Amino acid sequence: MSAAPGHLPTARAPAPDLLDSTLASSPSAGPRRVSIITLGCGRNAVDSEQLAGLFHRDGATIVDDPDEAEVVLVNTCTFIAPAKQESIDTVLAACQLRDEATPRAVIVVGCMAQRYPHELAEAIPEADAIVGFEGYPRLPAIVEEVLTGSTRERVIGVGAAHPGSRPARRDLPLLTLPPSAAVPTQPTRPAGGTSQDDLDRMPASGPRFPVRHLGVDGVSRPWAYLKIASGCDRMCTFCAIPSFRGRFRSRPSEELITEARWLAEQGIRELVLVSENTTSWGKDLPGGRDRQPDLLAALAEVEGVERIRLMYLQPAELTDELLRAIAELPEVASYYDLSLQHVSGPVVERMGRSGDAARFGALIERARSLDPEAAFRSNFILGFPGETERDVACLEAFLAEHRLDWAGFFTFSAEDGTPSATLPDQVPGEVALERLRRLSDLQERVAATAAARYVGRRLDVLVDEVEDDPVDGVRTVARSYREAPDTDGEITLVASDGTPAAVPVGRILTARVLE
Repeated sequence: MSAAPGHLPTARAPAPDLLDSTLASSPSAGPRRVSIITLGCGRNAVDSEQLAGLFHRDGATIVDDPDEAEVVLVNTCTFIAPAKQESIDTVLAACQLRDEATPRAVIVVGCMAQRYPHELAEAIPEADAIVGFEGYPRLPAIVEEVLTGSTRERVIGVGAAHPGSRPARRDLPLLTLPPSAAVPTQPTRPAGGTSQDDLDRMPASGPRFPVRHLGVDGVSRPWAYLKIASGCDRMCTFCAIPSFRGRFRSRPSEELITEARWLAEQGIRELVLVSENTTSWGKDLPGGRDRQPDLLAALAEVEGVERIRLMYLQPAELTDELLRAIAELPEVASYYDLSLQHVSGPVVERMGRSGDAARFGALIERARSLDPEAAFRSNFILGFPGETERDVACLEAFLAEHRLDWAGFFTFSAEDGTPSATLPDQVPGEVALERLRRLSDLQERVAATAAARYVGRRLDVLVDEVEDDPVDGVRTVARSYREAPDTDGEITLVASDGTPAAVPVGRILTARVLE
C-alpha cells in the first residue's frame, strides 16, 4: 500500500453512532492511561515527552504498551514518502488495536496532522481526532472531550505555521543581530503566534521550560534530546518543513540551561542538541549566533552532564568560533553531523542551498586540524532532479577522500508543494536506487576503515542499555563520542576474559576496542 500526498489510504470506519456511544458510555475508573507512539526525528521525540508531561501533570498514567492504554497518541512524521506511509500504517494499526483490545480513542498528532489534517480525517475515519500544533497545550482536555463524546469536531488546533520574528530571506546564513549582553528570559514572539511554543512550563519561577516526562516508551536512558529551537528559515527546494513547522525561533539560553539542569537531575549524562538547524541558534536573540560557544560553555558547566552532542549542523553556518568550541570543550563531543545532502555544486544549487565538494571538504579538514580525532556523519539524497553520473562521481570521490565515519543515503522523494517536485529532468526511481546502492557499498567500506583505526585504542563510553540476551544472558550496549544515539553504531561491552559485562546504565568508563 502506498500513499501520495492528498491521496491517503483509507480503511473501513465504524458507524458514527456506534463510535460516539462507545466513547461516551465507558467512563474512566481512575487516572487515564495514555500511550504515545513516536515516529520520526529527535524533535518529535521531545514533542512526545512534552505532551506526556501535560498528561502526567493532569494525573494521567503514561504507559509504553498501547495494549494497556485508554488513549493512543500517534506522533506522526511527514518528512519523506516512506515516513508518511509508516505514519499512516501506524495510525491504522492503532485503530485496529482499539477494535480488538483496551484503547478507546486514537488521536493523531505531529507533522502529518499539522500538514494534512483534513486529508487524514477523510482517509482514516477510524481516527477519533486529528490535532495540530495549536491544540497541544489543551490536548488532555481534547482527549476528555473525545472520550466523553462531548465533541464531534475531528480536526482541532490546526493553525498557520509560526511566522517567526524575522523577515524571510534566501541569502543564508542570516546576518546576526548586534551583540548584546542582555538575553531575555522568554523569546520574543510575534502577536498571534501559534501556541505550540507555549506549553505549560516548569519550574514555578525563574527561567522556565515546557513540562516534560521522560521514558515515554518505557525505556530509561542516560541521554536526552535538548531541543534548542523550532522551525526553519531555509528554502531548500526539496523540503516542506518550514510550511508547517514555521519560521526559525531560538529558545533563550537561560531556559535551555534550566532544562539541562533538570535533565541532569533525572540522571541524564548526555545532552543531544537538536533543532531543524542547530547552527542557526541565536540569530533571533540579542547577541546573535556569536553566542553559540557561550551556550555550549554554559551547558558544559551543568553538574552531572558528561557529554554534549550537536546534531543538524548547516555547513554554511558553522563558524570557526563554533568549530573551536566543539574541539576545545572537553564535555562537547568532537562529532559533526553535517547537513550536506549532496556535494556536487550544480545539484546543491538546484536544492536551493550553497556549497560544493571543495568547500565542504575544506570545512571537514579545518575541523580535523583542530581535532584529528573528530567524527563526521551526513545524509545524502540520490536521484535529485537533474543529477547526472558526473554528479554521482563527484559524491563518490568526496566520500573516498574525506572518509566520513557515518553516512545515510535516501532516494529523492518529490514532496508536494516544493519546487523540486516540478523541476525538469526527474531521475527515474530505479536509477536513483542503483546510485543509492552503489554509494552505500562505498560508504560501508569507508566506515569500516574508519572504525578499524580505533582497534586496540581506549575510548570513554557511556552505557546506554543492558539487554537480556538469549545466548549470553546479558548484553551491555554503550556509545563513545563517535556514535550518536538512535543514529549510528553501538558498542557491545565484554569483560577482559571475553564474557558479557554487566555495567549499570549511565556509567561512563574507559574501554579498549577489540574489533
